[in-house]
Amino acid sequence: QAILAHIERLADSAHTHPKAGRGAMPDNDEVTSFPKLKEEVNLALPQCIERVLGKVSEYHAKHVDEWSESIGQEVLKKLQEISGNFKYIVSTTILEKKGGGFHTSSAVFWDSDTDAAVSYRWENKAMVCVVQTYGVGV
Repeated sequence: QAILAHIERLADSAHTHPKAGRGAMPDNDEVTSFPKLKEEVNLALPQCIERVLGKVSEYHAKHVDEWSESIGQEVLKKLQEISGNFKYIVSTTILEKKGGGFHTSSAVFWDSDTDAAVSYRWENKAMVCVVQTYGVGV
């Protein structure tokens, strides 16, 4: 009976403990390599952009600063939820679709074991939004 009671306590704690049930998956608070989080970040970026631009159907130059700031803050908030082990840089570019070309690039000098970048391009009929995120180990 003592063994059965112990198993029941373990089962109860698995439902209430915030880190329980994760098995071999590392807790993101323990991850110190941003490249290991790139997939999760890449999935989060379109969600952050959609929260701000999802219902916007026309480009309005007077709203671009507000949209850019809101997207940047959404992304920073999400990155910190994913892991607090990094310094983050978020760059947001929003441009009207007029058929012109657009090219962007970055140069970095960092530790590729701990630091990385993720870029995401989102677009609708009126505009293009490019979000570049950089995670740098603390």
